[in-house]
Amino acid sequence: MKDAFERRALLLHLGDALQALDAALAADPSRHTLRHLLNAHAKLAAHTWIAAVSPDMKAADFAKRVSASFAAWPALLLEEQVDYPRLALAVRDHLFVDDPAGWRRYVDAIRNEVVWFGDALPPADTADPVSHAQTSDEADPLTNDTADIERAKEPGDGQRDNVESNGGLYPSWPWKPDV
Repeated sequence: MKDAFERRALLLHLGDALQALDAALAADPSRHTLRHLLNAHAKLAAHTWIAAVSPDMKAADFAKRVSASFAAWPALLLEEQVDYPRLALAVRDHLFVDDPAGWRRYVDAIRNEVVWFGDALPPADTADPVSHAQTSDEADPLTNDTADIERAKEPGDGQRDNVESNGGLYPSWPWKPDV
Protein backbone atom coordinates (compact mmCIF):
# COMPACT_ATOMS: atom_id res chain seq x y z
CA MET A 1 0.00 0.00 0.00
CA LYS A 2 3.00 2.30 0.46
CA ASP A 3 3.43 2.37 -3.34
CA ALA A 4 0.01 4.01 -3.72
CA PHE A 5 0.95 6.84 -1.37
CA GLU A 6 4.28 7.37 -3.12
CA ARG A 7 2.58 7.48 -6.53
CA ARG A 8 0.06 9.96 -5.14
CA ALA A 9 2.88 12.15 -3.78
CA LEU A 10 4.62 12.06 -7.15
CA LEU A 11 1.39 12.92 -8.96
CA LEU A 12 0.89 15.89 -6.63
CA HIS A 13 4.48 16.93 -7.33
CA LEU A 14 3.75 16.66 -11.06
CA GLY A 15 0.78 18.98 -10.55
CA ASP A 16 3.03 21.49 -8.78
CA ALA A 17 5.49 21.29 -11.66
CA LEU A 18 2.69 21.94 -14.15
CA GLN A 19 1.60 25.01 -12.18
CA ALA A 20 5.18 26.26 -12.22
CA LEU A 21 5.34 25.60 -15.96
CA ASP A 22 2.13 27.57 -16.48
CA ALA A 23 3.52 30.55 -14.56
CA ALA A 24 6.78 30.41 -16.50
CA LEU A 25 4.96 30.34 -19.83
CA ALA A 26 2.80 33.32 -18.81
CA ALA A 27 5.87 35.41 -17.93
CA ASP A 28 7.87 37.57 -20.33
CA PRO A 29 10.44 34.94 -21.39
CA SER A 30 13.09 37.44 -22.42
CA ARG A 31 13.12 39.39 -19.16
CA HIS A 32 11.84 37.26 -16.30
CA THR A 33 13.87 34.81 -14.30
CA LEU A 34 12.75 32.18 -11.85
CA ARG A 35 13.45 34.71 -9.09
CA HIS A 36 10.84 37.04 -10.68
CA LEU A 37 8.34 34.19 -10.86
CA LEU A 38 8.83 33.28 -7.21
CA ASN A 39 8.44 36.91 -6.14
CA ALA A 40 5.27 37.29 -8.21
CA HIS A 41 3.65 33.96 -7.24
CA ALA A 42 3.60 33.18 -3.54
CA LYS A 43 2.12 29.72 -4.21
CA LEU A 44 5.17 28.78 -6.27
CA ALA A 45 7.58 30.08 -3.64
CA ALA A 46 5.92 27.81 -1.08
CA HIS A 47 7.20 24.71 -2.90
CA THR A 48 10.59 23.81 -1.47
CA TRP A 49 11.65 21.91 -4.59
CA ILE A 50 11.55 25.09 -6.69
CA ALA A 51 14.08 26.70 -4.34
CA ALA A 52 16.56 24.04 -5.52
CA VAL A 53 16.44 25.43 -9.08
CA SER A 54 18.78 28.31 -9.87
CA PRO A 55 16.84 31.56 -9.31
CA ASP A 56 18.77 33.17 -12.17
CA MET A 57 17.39 30.73 -14.75
CA LYS A 58 15.31 32.48 -17.41
CA ALA A 59 11.58 31.72 -17.27
CA ALA A 60 11.61 30.34 -20.82
CA ASP A 61 14.52 28.01 -20.03
CA PHE A 62 12.78 26.90 -16.82
CA ALA A 63 9.60 26.13 -18.80
CA LYS A 64 11.51 24.06 -21.36
CA ARG A 65 13.38 22.13 -18.70
CA VAL A 66 10.30 21.45 -16.57
CA SER A 67 8.42 20.26 -19.64
CA ALA A 68 11.23 17.89 -20.62
CA SER A 69 11.64 16.69 -17.03
CA PHE A 70 8.04 15.73 -16.38
CA ALA A 71 6.64 14.84 -19.83
CA ALA A 72 6.93 11.07 -19.32
CA TRP A 73 5.83 11.01 -15.68
CA PRO A 74 2.09 10.33 -16.22
CA ALA A 75 2.75 7.24 -18.33
CA LEU A 76 5.55 6.04 -16.05
CA LEU A 77 3.41 6.42 -12.93
CA LEU A 78 0.64 4.34 -14.50
CA GLU A 79 2.91 1.40 -15.21
CA GLU A 80 2.35 -1.68 -13.07
CA GLN A 81 6.04 -1.64 -12.10
CA VAL A 82 7.26 1.95 -11.88
CA ASP A 83 10.74 2.62 -13.28
CA TYR A 84 11.82 4.68 -10.27
CA PRO A 85 15.28 5.64 -11.53
CA ARG A 86 13.83 6.83 -14.83
CA LEU A 87 11.52 9.26 -13.01
CA ALA A 88 14.45 10.79 -11.16
CA LEU A 89 16.83 10.74 -14.15
CA ALA A 90 14.39 12.70 -16.28
CA VAL A 91 14.39 15.52 -13.73
CA ARG A 92 18.11 15.41 -12.96
CA ASP A 93 19.18 15.29 -16.59
CA HIS A 94 16.90 18.09 -17.76
CA LEU A 95 16.18 20.48 -14.90
CA PHE A 96 19.48 20.08 -13.03
CA VAL A 97 21.84 19.10 -15.83
CA ASP A 98 24.51 21.65 -14.81
CA ASP A 99 23.63 22.00 -11.14
CA PRO A 100 24.61 19.02 -8.93
CA ALA A 101 24.13 21.04 -5.72
CA GLY A 102 20.61 22.02 -6.84
CA TRP A 103 19.90 18.38 -7.63
CA ARG A 104 20.86 17.34 -4.11
CA ARG A 105 18.57 20.03 -2.62
CA TYR A 106 15.75 18.91 -4.93
CA VAL A 107 16.17 15.24 -3.91
CA ASP A 108 16.15 16.24 -0.23
CA ALA A 109 12.87 18.13 -0.76
CA ILE A 110 11.20 15.22 -2.59
CA ARG A 111 12.42 12.61 -0.11
CA ASN A 112 10.19 14.13 2.55
CA GLU A 113 7.35 12.32 0.74
CA VAL A 114 9.12 9.63 -1.32
CA VAL A 115 12.13 8.24 0.53
CA TRP A 116 13.64 6.30 -2.40
CA PHE A 117 13.61 9.22 -4.85
CA GLY A 118 17.01 9.64 -6.47
CA ASP A 119 18.49 6.37 -5.15
CA ALA A 120 20.83 4.24 -7.25
CA LEU A 121 21.28 6.62 -10.16
CA PRO A 122 24.30 6.51 -12.44
CA PRO A 123 26.69 9.46 -12.11
CA ALA A 124 25.47 12.52 -13.97
CA ASP A 125 28.62 12.88 -16.06
CA THR A 126 28.61 9.37 -17.61
CA ALA A 127 26.50 10.18 -20.66
CA ASP A 128 24.27 12.74 -22.29
CA PRO A 129 20.87 13.53 -20.70
CA VAL A 130 18.79 11.83 -23.37
CA SER A 131 20.53 8.48 -22.95
CA HIS A 132 19.84 8.49 -19.19
CA ALA A 133 16.21 9.41 -19.55
CA GLN A 134 15.49 6.81 -22.24
CA THR A 135 17.81 4.11 -23.54
CA SER A 136 17.56 2.73 -27.04
CA ASP A 137 16.17 -0.54 -25.66
CA GLU A 138 13.15 1.22 -24.16
CA ALA A 139 10.15 2.28 -26.17
CA ASP A 140 8.53 5.64 -25.64
CA PRO A 141 5.81 5.06 -23.00
CA LEU A 142 3.45 7.40 -24.82
CA THR A 143 3.55 5.27 -27.98
CA ASN A 144 4.05 1.87 -26.39
CA ASP A 145 0.83 -0.17 -26.31
CA THR A 146 1.86 -1.89 -23.07
CA ALA A 147 1.96 1.49 -21.36
CA ASP A 148 -1.77 1.81 -21.88
CA ILE A 149 -3.27 0.25 -18.77
CA GLU A 150 -6.55 -0.63 -20.46
CA ARG A 151 -4.75 -2.41 -23.29
CA ALA A 152 -2.29 -4.28 -21.10
CA LYS A 153 -2.90 -8.01 -21.04
CA GLU A 154 -2.92 -9.93 -17.82
CA PRO A 155 -0.24 -12.63 -17.83
CA GLY A 156 -1.51 -16.07 -18.71
CA ASP A 157 -5.17 -15.35 -19.40
CA GLY A 158 -4.85 -14.55 -23.12
CA GLN A 159 -7.73 -12.09 -22.98
CA ARG A 160 -7.89 -8.67 -21.46
CA ASP A 161 -10.55 -7.45 -19.10
CA ASN A 162 -12.74 -4.74 -20.46
CA VAL A 163 -14.93 -2.12 -18.87
CA GLU A 164 -18.12 -4.04 -19.55
CA SER A 165 -16.90 -7.32 -18.03
CA ASN A 166 -15.71 -6.08 -14.68
CA GLY A 167 -17.67 -2.89 -14.10
CA GLY A 168 -14.57 -0.71 -13.66
CA LEU A 169 -13.12 1.94 -15.89
CA TYR A 170 -9.51 0.95 -15.12
CA PRO A 171 -9.61 -2.83 -14.70
CA SER A 172 -5.89 -3.31 -14.09
CA TRP A 173 -5.14 -0.21 -12.06
CA PRO A 174 -1.74 -1.21 -10.70
CA TRP A 175 -1.91 -0.01 -7.13
CA LYS A 176 -5.51 -0.92 -6.41
CA PRO A 177 -5.62 -3.87 -4.02
CA ASP A 178 -7.32 -7.04 -5.26
CA VAL A 179 -10.74 -7.45 -3.74
